[in-house]
Amino acid sequence: MIVMAENPDVAHRDLPQPAATAIEPLPELETVASGDDLTLTGAVGEDAAEFDNSLALELDMLTALLWAPPARARQVVEALIGSRVDRDAGTTSSVLPAGSVVFLSAVHQDVFDTVVALLDEGSPATPVLVNARFADRGLTTRTRSVMLEIASPRHGRPVADSSDLPHLAAALIDGWYRRGYRALLARMTQVTAERPTAELAGHWTALTAHQQAAETRWLAIRDTLARI
Repeated sequence: MIVMAENPDVAHRDLPQPAATAIEPLPELETVASGDDLTLTGAVGEDAAEFDNSLALELDMLTALLWAPPARARQVVEALIGSRVDRDAGTTSSVLPAGSVVFLSAVHQDVFDTVVALLDEGSPATPVLVNARFADRGLTTRTRSVMLEIASPRHGRPVADSSDLPHLAAALIDGWYRRGYRALLARMTQVTAERPTAELAGHWTALTAHQQAAETRWLAIRDTLARI
């Protein structure tokens, strides 16, 4: 019987290790969407009042948007997400990228997306036309309460008008940007708890790239809105 034994005179050498990188693809962290893992897209604080205030801001912004003259509505929409030509070409480095979800309320996002679709078609985005589009898609019941608030705000609630629109849009994008930072911090906390030490620098680098892209977009959007 032959017994295979290690040669004690041969020193063991570790195989070369690759440079520290995030070995799994990282999700976009600049938008907010519903889901079980909010660190993937955006994070909301635990303060219920802050959440309610965010929803109120969204509704005020949409009210101003739907009652604004078409030219101003288009200016604000293009400041946020770019023109249709820009979006089709994928040139969104200074605006929100395609698929970005800016609204915490899914119904509010539906309203905004419908406004964008109407403006892209060359149509004004009035409450009546937005409601008609919802009826065509079978979404009247889902959107009724929000559209009633926009078309006929409750007594005692201040009504936003078109002069408020750029300022409300700026506040909205500020909320998107702040939630992105929360997501970045939550994601880094997650990876420090779950991933090997050698990967941490790579994850940090990837998350920093997300932050820098978000900052570029935030600054550009804020600048455009200030000039409206």
